[in-house]
Amino acid sequence: MNVLEFVDQVFYALMGQLGRTVYGSIQDALALGILLKLPSLIGEIIIGKDFSSFDICLKESPFGASRYACFIIVASDFLLWIVLAGRIIARFWADLKDLKNNP
Repeated sequence: MNVLEFVDQVFYALMGQLGRTVYGSIQDALALGILLKLPSLIGEIIIGKDFSSFDICLKESPFGASRYACFIIVASDFLLWIVLAGRIIARFWADLKDLKNNP
């Protein structure tokens, strides 16, 4: 049995089916968190600058490609955060409804 199966069993023993939901949400959050860092990492490798907010984008030259790349990177980070939050909320909402219907 590997570590992930052990963690799944511990969560299930502590919280039942809701533990599996929590465990799945943690896995989703980690995977999407890694995806969240990819646009910034690619921008840092290719352009050599760290783009973390729209304020930084406005300091770039309006005629340079790095300004538009900055806007794309920051917007993709924002959209990935929305996806992450939406997935977690939807998963918990569905499981809470299941727990309410099946005591």
